[in-house]
Amino acid sequence: MHWVDRGPEPEGLGEVRSRYMPGWVQYYSEGIGSKPTDSYWRCFNIDLVRAFAGLCAYCEETTKGELDHFRPKSRFPDLVYSWSNWVFACHECNNAKTNAWPTDGYVDPCAKCLTDRPERHFVFDTQTGFILPNRSLSPRRRQKAQRTIDDLGLSDWQHLKNRVEWLELFSAAMPAHPNNLTADTKRRLVRFASRERQLSSVVRAWLSEQRFPTERTLEEEPPDESRSGSHGSDDLFDST
Repeated sequence: MHWVDRGPEPEGLGEVRSRYMPGWVQYYSEGIGSKPTDSYWRCFNIDLVRAFAGLCAYCEETTKGELDHFRPKSRFPDLVYSWSNWVFACHECNNAKTNAWPTDGYVDPCAKCLTDRPERHFVFDTQTGFILPNRSLSPRRRQKAQRTIDDLGLSDWQHLKNRVEWLELFSAAMPAHPNNLTADTKRRLVRFASRERQLSSVVRAWLSEQRFPTERTLEEEPPDESRSGSHGSDDLFDST
């Protein structure tokens, strides 16, 4: 999981919110009326896909995905049509999360405060693929990170398998020593450590361990315009 900037809310959402949000508040907060059946958030799905680069906000895997209300609709009805409460998620992560909401909530992939962002909460075991709470966290934050991992199944078998296999392929395409990076290999490295690529957090963790260019160094590289908008495994291992 890594931080995502959603950007400004889509045009027209404010009007939809004004029209339909009161019905959710009346039913869930005040016990008035019938259970709402509207789901006009689906009209903004393409905006969410673009904001999250087609990646699940939780497991970072490429997905057709669906809209997740980060804070559940039934417990936070005033946020049902709030852009700041929408997260793009794969069905597996969204289904695992269900309507649960612990006392301290979950780690927010779009947290505004730097100390609340995923990068401050999680680390990776690049040998096993496990995502783990950062040991430097306070006990309360560590518990929040672990609850996020457990409830969303972020260290379930299929995610571990995907991370390990991806790292095996990625590391095989890298030179044995950072000093041996060619210009072409560095361009590929920049692309696949980009936050718009799947599993980029574990890739950056591996790069840091192997003393390859850091995330900050990579962000100083000019963007590769020819690859804009591609999120798959396409040419990582091509020699052309």
